[in-house]
Amino acid sequence: MKDKLTKRTVDAYQPKAQSFDVFDTDVPGFHLRVERSGRKVYRLKYVAFGRQRVIKIGEHGLPWTPDQARREAERLRGQVVGQIDPQAERERIAKEAKAEALRNVKLVELIERWLVEGRDAAPSKREISWATDATALRRHIVPTLGAIPTAQITKSDVERAQRQITNGETAVDVRTRRRGRAIVRGGAGIARRSIAALSACMSWAIDQGIRPDNPCARVKKPPQRKLERYLSREEAGRLLNAIEELESTLTIQRAYGDMIRLLLLTGARKSEIQKLRWAEIDLDRGAIALPRERSKTGEKSIALSQAACTIIARQVRSGPVVFPARGNAMKSADGLSKVWRAVRAHAGLEDVRLHDLRHSFASFAAASGASLLLIGKALGHTQASTTARYAHLDDNPVRALSEQVALMIVGDD
Repeated sequence: MKDKLTKRTVDAYQPKAQSFDVFDTDVPGFHLRVERSGRKVYRLKYVAFGRQRVIKIGEHGLPWTPDQARREAERLRGQVVGQIDPQAERERIAKEAKAEALRNVKLVELIERWLVEGRDAAPSKREISWATDATALRRHIVPTLGAIPTAQITKSDVERAQRQITNGETAVDVRTRRRGRAIVRGGAGIARRSIAALSACMSWAIDQGIRPDNPCARVKKPPQRKLERYLSREEAGRLLNAIEELESTLTIQRAYGDMIRLLLLTGARKSEIQKLRWAEIDLDRGAIALPRERSKTGEKSIALSQAACTIIARQVRSGPVVFPARGNAMKSADGLSKVWRAVRAHAGLEDVRLHDLRHSFASFAAASGASLLLIGKALGHTQASTTARYAHLDDNPVRALSEQVALMIVGDD
């Protein structure tokens, strides 16, 4: 449909069942789109670089009268003649304006945006990893760098933040609920984790055009101490005895004691047992089948010994989780770390971390003659290099065999 677009003719057009266009008789491609809702929009249809495109000029009414819209259409057609695509140019300007606005965004705002929008760029990243990053960033990076515009953060700023976190300057003790509190500690390990999370955030900022580089890229992180600790058979016995004694005096609930027992008996990670669900357990097969989102290395099967099966079987089934929170059978119990501190103190094992029970499982497996391949499979490792840290343990049964042969040959003199 063609017509001379004037205020009188434009006002006269009424909406129909389908949107329709009215092309101006004076300026080629300039037209009015009348939508089903009654909304009227001035637009320009043109061809640039072999492609037919349409660009919106504006909605009928102030400030866009037919004459003003026609003049804008003529200006845009002039760009086309000058080998400029008006729509592409508009998109470029909008993108640059958005990037400029983001470059002025303070880091605290960027972090919150990344924690939401950055998930699209990392679909395989587990929820627990996002939660860990969020905690590290909000409690350590935001207090040190949060007020600085993202584009202005330098390598020196990151190094200063790392030093402050390592020295415990971001440590706080705050009330979180009516009876709750969060004790935020610093240290080298927290610093490494915080800078790693910041680096991931900055990599995303590069993809968004907010920064040209990552200020964390060449920051030297504090050396990582080897914290692996293995329980001896005597220490494992002390640990189990301590659990029983604390349960008998009602100092700890048996459910927490059973979680610790299962960690030692399976070599599983803390979250894999603490958030264990009945749907993941097959006692007949003696196995736990974890879905991808519940395991750090993807889908995983954890073998259950008879002792481990007995522990699981004696739990009261009141909801979907094996170890429910008090008063809420739908939610997993928390507070295992606090219980662990009481147990290890009672056992006289103050230097043992909860994760060391996983290392101890590997140690006992190696002492029994298991190969690194089997140990890695039991622990759910996907790469042999991950299990290689236990290589020195794998020599134990071989050394014992060598001693036995030596005794047979030369006696015990």
